[in-house]
Amino acid sequence: MSVSEYCEITLDVFLNMTGQLPFDVYIQLTPEKFTKLFKRGDDTDKGRFENYAKKGAEKLYIHRNDRRDYIGATERLIRKMVGSQKFMPKDAYRALEELSEQTLFEIFEDKIFDEESVYRAQDTIRSYVQVLKNDAGVLGQFIQLAKNETYMVRHSIAAAVFALLLGRAAQNTNEKLLEIIGTGALLHDIGMSALPSNINELDRKLTGPEWKAVKEHPDLGLKMTESLKNFPPEIYQVIAQHQESYDGTGYPKQLRAEEIYYPARIVAVADCFSALTTRRGGRSLFSPSEALALMQSERLKFDPTLMTAFTKLLSPKKRRVA
Repeated sequence: MSVSEYCEITLDVFLNMTGQLPFDVYIQLTPEKFTKLFKRGDDTDKGRFENYAKKGAEKLYIHRNDRRDYIGATERLIRKMVGSQKFMPKDAYRALEELSEQTLFEIFEDKIFDEESVYRAQDTIRSYVQVLKNDAGVLGQFIQLAKNETYMVRHSIAAAVFALLLGRAAQNTNEKLLEIIGTGALLHDIGMSALPSNINELDRKLTGPEWKAVKEHPDLGLKMTESLKNFPPEIYQVIAQHQESYDGTGYPKQLRAEEIYYPARIVAVADCFSALTTRRGGRSLFSPSEALALMQSERLKFDPTLMTAFTKLLSPKKRRVA
């Protein structure tokens, strides 16, 4: 197999995994030679890797076909961290960062955007994830999204990527505004972690009372973040308004058009597209083209200028972000 068929995985995250591995793990002996260190079904063994490390191995790899199995294992690790009494924000951050990078690569594999656009977004989102690293409280709350449904973590990361790409494509955003957009998108659903554990809007149709509770998540997210020190106040608006619709049919305040904070309008587009296309349970609800068609059929809910920019962004004829 060629070098292009492997992808690097983060050592710290891998070494925190326990139990049987759902993927093969390789080390690189020469620029062109990889050898299998662990095979699928093996128990993780730090001692074995440490022996290889003494021989000069610095990185681990998986086959690209196993990336989704690795993403699943990383999600389970995040869930385990959340349930542990020895929860370490630093370790959780590394797992989240790894999940972010693998999710971004999956976006690239799906050819939603071109390589240049995705790598630029990847560099940007890494800097915004630092906001979580700098405040363990925010990180802990964000990781709580993995408590019952780790899809929410991947969805939030993907939404942040789409929001950043759309923000750049809109061409009227500066770096400060992009930081608000990226961080706001990453945290937009943080209020979902405060809902009762029996509510899962992703797997089944909600009852009336459950849907009413879900519609409270913007306000819950706002309350969770308002108590934080040195938190950019603009991000509060994104969290509070990301479910508002341009035609006034959204929630919680039925704001419309320019009443909705501009970054929140960007996140609304990205949030919807991510919710429709991010894989969960091994599949996604819609392909990118199907998701975009559905959003266009409901275009009155979105800022028309932003929907035009997003449509062009996804068009095969225009795959670059200015």
